[in-house]
Amino acid sequence: MPLDIKGVVGAVRWRECVRGMGAATPPIIVERIGDISDDRADRLMAHAEAAGLSVYGISQLSYQRASQDPTVVYPLDGYYVHSMRGSVVCTINRVAVLLDNKANTDIQALISKMMLVDNRPKS
Repeated sequence: MPLDIKGVVGAVRWRECVRGMGAATPPIIVERIGDISDDRADRLMAHAEAAGLSVYGISQLSYQRASQDPTVVYPLDGYYVHSMRGSVVCTINRVAVLLDNKANTDIQALISKMMLVDNRPKS
């Protein structure tokens, strides 16, 4: 995960402890880069995992309820959480990026790059 994107402070990618269990088991950091501590990376991963599972669940419920509706957003690939100073961009393939809001970052382009990260466990 290169940090050549304007505004990116740090990033983390992780995997499930037990494949297919989601929130039932704690996630495991695979890699962290940038200007974030181990503790902040761990918290970013845990918060992103919990939020991602809920966002993904909501999108699936919406799709199952009305799959023929063209306004239903599915499949979902990422989400953005904005705060005053920094923001978080996460993708469903378990990659999270911490942004500095002083920079004007192209969120759509960022998510497109994040989705290219092959985060599958190596067997």
